[in-house]
Amino acid sequence: MHIMKIIAATARMLPIFVVVLSVGLLAPPADAHHSYAMYDGSVYRVFTGVIVRVIPNAAHFEFHFVPLNEKRDALVRDEKGEPLVWVVQMESAGEALKQGITLESFPRGAVISMGVHPRRDGKPAGDRGDSGVFQCPKGSVPKLGMHCDSVEGSKSFGSGVLPKETAKPPR
Repeated sequence: MHIMKIIAATARMLPIFVVVLSVGLLAPPADAHHSYAMYDGSVYRVFTGVIVRVIPNAAHFEFHFVPLNEKRDALVRDEKGEPLVWVVQMESAGEALKQGITLESFPRGAVISMGVHPRRDGKPAGDRGDSGVFQCPKGSVPKLGMHCDSVEGSKSFGSGVLPKETAKPPR
């Protein structure tokens, strides 16, 4: 008698299990990736700066850099006199690797130029978008107001170019 109750309970539960499993398998995959709404995709700022840190996260490769001033002879500083570090989110580490962007190819102190879609809230951060990344040869910086793509011997990473700047930094 006890076995009959178990068989009956199993017979009632099996169709429910099949429906739940089917819904789970047939549902489209959830996209857990975040939105880019925090970045202003209509604006490009173009920076030349010095790498202070590279984070090769699986989801997003990150460059942390301090911009150089227009004369290219000093770091940009905040109101406290500290170097103003910008954080730029890029593609996945796997995609970055395909473009030659690695932790080793961008050591601390490397001078780079790239376009950035800035955050809408004004914080010193942004997204690379489709901008190319250019690295000046070791020990060199571009001339006044220029970027690494203008320096002989510079390296290009990715297929993009430096975009035209569509916004100037606040003064």
